[in-house]
Amino acid sequence: MNATAAISRAGLGIDRVRDFPARSQAVPVLQLFALAVMVIPSDTVIRPIGAQGYPAALIGMFAFAAFAAATLLGLHDAVRNRHPIRAALCAIWLSALASYILMDRAARTVEELAAADRLIMQLLVMTGVALVAAECLNYLRDIRRVLRALTWGAAFCGLVAALQFWISLDITPYLRELPGFTLNSDNPAILARGALNRAAGTSLTPIELGVIAGMLLPLAIYLGIYDTERSARKRWAPVVLIGLGITTSVSRSGIISIVLAAALFVALMPTRQRLVALCVTPIAVSAVFMSAPGVIGTLARFFQAGSNDDSVQARLIDYPEVERLVNQAPWFGHGGWTYLPENSIYILDNQWLKTAVELGLFGVVALAVYFLVPLISALVARRHTDDPELRLLCAALAGAALAAPVCSATFDSLSYPMFFNVYALVIGLIGACWRLVAAGNPVSPRNREGPIDANPSADELRSTTRTAVPEGG
Repeated sequence: MNATAAISRAGLGIDRVRDFPARSQAVPVLQLFALAVMVIPSDTVIRPIGAQGYPAALIGMFAFAAFAAATLLGLHDAVRNRHPIRAALCAIWLSALASYILMDRAARTVEELAAADRLIMQLLVMTGVALVAAECLNYLRDIRRVLRALTWGAAFCGLVAALQFWISLDITPYLRELPGFTLNSDNPAILARGALNRAAGTSLTPIELGVIAGMLLPLAIYLGIYDTERSARKRWAPVVLIGLGITTSVSRSGIISIVLAAALFVALMPTRQRLVALCVTPIAVSAVFMSAPGVIGTLARFFQAGSNDDSVQARLIDYPEVERLVNQAPWFGHGGWTYLPENSIYILDNQWLKTAVELGLFGVVALAVYFLVPLISALVARRHTDDPELRLLCAALAGAALAAPVCSATFDSLSYPMFFNVYALVIGLIGACWRLVAAGNPVSPRNREGPIDANPSADELRSTTRTAVPEGG
């Protein structure tokens, strides 16, 4: 074991290693989940289940049930797969449960109580996906396979948005025609901003599309560089289509998302890759925006309007109302997801403010932990490995994790299933990277791509310790 690996293992508290299976059964589940999130609109539900009956949520609930069953039956040892993502999940769970138990049910309507129940269901989905990804993906190969599904799903969403933007063609009604599923709510896929179509793709709103596309673009670029098992066309096509998703959303939040995610991603690249990225970026941006005339001017006018913009003013007038509601229940709020826009003239397009009202100040702290722990974990994992691919993957995941909390100040992000679920998968992948780094730097091609021998020689064991999952790590 080299010195860097020894330091990494010592710094992460690892003392023993163990073998793990060559193929993870979690991969197809997470691939199906990623495709369902990005391809099938989340307003397509099984009516008896309600709003949480959309396909991706059903797969997420299955993931949670399978993970819980495997843990209870001793098929999965959670103690031997520790990672910081559990702290993030624990924080948001404690906040949600405290608010759920302490809320004044007599003062809540039937609709608000049902919404509080839906939050618990959504947390089950998020937890299942995050833990399965964090603890059941054992190789970079596994992570790449999941990311392929996620980025190709995002590419499809970008293509749908491009059709909506350029020719006003919306194919999402056809995507909702699943046996046993019905439309839960009417979310227009094409809105107007200035003289342009503002496309939502398969998401519920253009803001959600723009933010998600900005978060996922660095991950698509990572695959373009390192997923050499596929042709260049297959590796780089998702990058182009996801970029179109940012453009066609005509969203300031989308621009903020890609600027933050890409800036951190490029800053953490190796010098040579960073120089190439800095040279290519202006050309790529020009090409994308030239393909969508009017987008630059429209977005520039909205950014320059500042507080004079109608949407900005609508957000600013919420502050007095938020202060009043927080003063009524300052610590644990009025109950998760109980602030329904139809019950008030104030629409809280800010997840931090919405959390302060629903989960209280304790919930705001928990939300900060939920957002910041994965970001810090990705940066720490990157620092403790010398494998260039894993370092770049951690940088891309850190970029996505950085965009999430900042953009959550521009819209109520956790109210939108695509954002909620994609972020859960992202933090799960961060947990998987943490485990890979904790086990040692995966520099051996054999160990990165194939199983570990059951009875390795002494030399092979020294190599194996670089990729095996640690006991207690």
